[in-house]
Amino acid sequence: MAQIYYVYRVTPSREDVDYEKLKQAIKGKLEPKYPVKGIEEEEIGFGIKALKIHIVIPESDEYTSDEIENILSQIEDIGGIELEYFTRVSF
Repeated sequence: MAQIYYVYRVTPSREDVDYEKLKQAIKGKLEPKYPVKGIEEEEIGFGIKALKIHIVIPESDEYTSDEIENILSQIEDIGGIELEYFTRVSF
C-alpha cells in the first residue's frame, strides 16, 4: 500500500516558547492517527527556531493534510504552519 510522506514547518507564536513542550504537544495531538516520525529544530534567528515535523500516513481518504493542518492550528504555541514537502512513497 502506498503512503504519503509530509514535512510541515511550524513556527512558534512567541519567542520564549519551550520547544520540548511544544514537540510533546504536537505528538500528543497528532498521534496515533497521524504518527510523527521525527521533529527537527531549524534555527531562524535571534534564538527563534522552526520545527520540521515528519509524518508518514497511508494513502487514503481517511487521512488528509487539511486535518493535519487543522490539528496543528489548534495548538496554543504554534503561530505559523507551512506544508514544506510531500510525496507519495510505496513499499
